[in-house]
Amino acid sequence: MTEKTNLTPRDWVIAGLAALGEGGLDAVRVERLAKQLGTTKGSFYWHFADRPALLEAMLHLWEREGTAEPVAKAIAIADPAERLRQITKGALSVTGRGASVGRAETALRAWAAQNPEVGQRFARIESERIAALSGALAALGYEAAEAGRLAKALYLTLIGLYSVRPYAPELAEDQALLDLVERVIAGAPGR
Repeated sequence: MTEKTNLTPRDWVIAGLAALGEGGLDAVRVERLAKQLGTTKGSFYWHFADRPALLEAMLHLWEREGTAEPVAKAIAIADPAERLRQITKGALSVTGRGASVGRAETALRAWAAQNPEVGQRFARIESERIAALSGALAALGYEAAEAGRLAKALYLTLIGLYSVRPYAPELAEDQALLDLVERVIAGAPGR
């Protein structure tokens, strides 16, 4: 295999997230990623001081592109029903930059469960995601506490969908979640 040139830190991060999703934290190894990317370990060390720096970059990318940017886009949508639909459709993306979103999310959760620092960060980010859902639901007319509970229920449904995609794709039916969102919209007090 010929060595690829001009790899960016982002290329390494995406490869790291894909490896994480496929094999967990232990699969994120510099030598393995270099082989997968068709380059040398030297390319990795050009961009990152060490593996922990890559892991931090992976979390940062996931936080930015998996939460901050989609939430900002969603909040800009004036119609709360459409906002809720777009948040849900965005979350159902199967792949992001070549990595399985669901597998990466599931692996990140496993990492968060084992590492208190990652767990705190993950909990904060999940709170931001749930707040975006809750805000849309409240804008639809749901009382704040009920909007919060519904937001959690929708979010936990998404997590369940992610977790079964690898082994029971027939159970991981995206349309089921989309239909649930439509029922929540139709049942909103403000409708």
